[in-house]
Amino acid sequence: MMMPRRMFPRSVTVRLVTSYSLLLLILGVVSMGVTTVSFRYFTRQTLTQNLIIRDQDVWRLTRGTLDDPARVAQLVERWFAPETQNRFIRIRVGDKVIYRSGDPDAGTFVAAKVPRLDPRTGPHVAMIGDLLLYSRVYAVPGRPDTIIDIGRSYHLVHAMERRLFKSLLIGLPLLLGVATLAGYWLMRRALAPVETMIKAAEAYTFNDPHKRLPIVHVEPRMAALGMALNRILERLDGAYSHVSRFATDAAHELRTPLTIIRGELEQVAGGRLSSEEASRTLAGALEEMDRLGATVDTLIVLSRLEGLPSRRLHNPVDLARLANQAAIRATTAAARKGIDVVHVPGEPVMVMGDVDQLAKMLSALLDNAVKFTPEGGQVTVEAGSEGGMGYVTVEDCGIGIDPRHHERVFDRFYRIRPARGDRSPGLGLSIVRAVVMAHGGRVSLRSVPDLGSVFRVELPLAEPKHRLDAAPVLSPDVGAVG
Repeated sequence: MMMPRRMFPRSVTVRLVTSYSLLLLILGVVSMGVTTVSFRYFTRQTLTQNLIIRDQDVWRLTRGTLDDPARVAQLVERWFAPETQNRFIRIRVGDKVIYRSGDPDAGTFVAAKVPRLDPRTGPHVAMIGDLLLYSRVYAVPGRPDTIIDIGRSYHLVHAMERRLFKSLLIGLPLLLGVATLAGYWLMRRALAPVETMIKAAEAYTFNDPHKRLPIVHVEPRMAALGMALNRILERLDGAYSHVSRFATDAAHELRTPLTIIRGELEQVAGGRLSSEEASRTLAGALEEMDRLGATVDTLIVLSRLEGLPSRRLHNPVDLARLANQAAIRATTAAARKGIDVVHVPGEPVMVMGDVDQLAKMLSALLDNAVKFTPEGGQVTVEAGSEGGMGYVTVEDCGIGIDPRHHERVFDRFYRIRPARGDRSPGLGLSIVRAVVMAHGGRVSLRSVPDLGSVFRVELPLAEPKHRLDAAPVLSPDVGAVG
């Protein structure tokens, strides 16, 4: 049975330094090979050129005395001293050797055993044992060819090659070790800000949600990464604050009806009420239960809107037609207060959206306008397009909203001052904002206290290919939400 191989995690520093060291090792081995081969080629060529020059010098020196071998030997020994210089010189006239140097003082080769080369086809260079030998033919009219062999011991060059190779073999690991340590130190220093950010991220808790990752003296790409992470933390902080505030507000809003229901049920359970009083008390409890259920249902709708803003269910919708239908439905509730709901007719305004969600949004705006408009007032609904956006405005002549409340009127459960008899939880405008954001639009408010308010919703217009499509028919059971 094969045991699973254990995987040991390695840090980025170790992986980078390991890769860096392997690259240096490969480059070092290649460099060592190239250096050794280049040195061998350079020395061989240099010695060969030196032998060619010496061969010509010997010929110029001895060509007039070839008939006197003793004079030839005297001249060669005097000017070239082959034995002391580790050189080999041999002069042949035809098949006769008229001069041959002796064994070198260093004993690197035996002169008598140096073979004869045949350079008649051209100058010849050969490595014979530890001797680099050059041989050349010199022709003189009316006389036999003269062959001059000149060589030099390669022992010193071989020794230098071995020393060079040993030096590289010892120096390369030392250099690699120093480079690895230096690379590790540099990587640790370069990644120190990342380690700092990691420690800060591990220490991040929602007990200190405003804490951010430090970004000091870092490379631009690392700084960009740190800023991206900080933006994520900001969004998490906002989401956490939103959820925490929502939980607190929801608990506060739900506690009151639950307390009322409990108190009324305790009265009925105590048996101290008459049958008529008990019936009224139970009816009140049921009313509170209905209101509580409506609040929970609205919270579920909000959760779905804010959590799943999907566009795959969006279809072409005529916003003007939808606004007209919402105004017709709001007329009944407005008439009970003596309020007129006026819809300003206009051209179709095609947007991409979910018809039910948009209907809830318009009903919430109209319900809010009717709720805060006094008896005898008027609510005006108008739809149109401007600057590539479709819009709907709902204008009332109600109590208005102070500017310091404009940013918070769309928050959940936020109510400035409830209208008379209004016990809704204050989620209507939250529904409006959630629907608008889910459709990629925006909602704004213009209001003057005691003069009225204008809510304006703007949504992106549908593409031209969708604008000719028929708008879906609004289902008649979509109503206002509180």
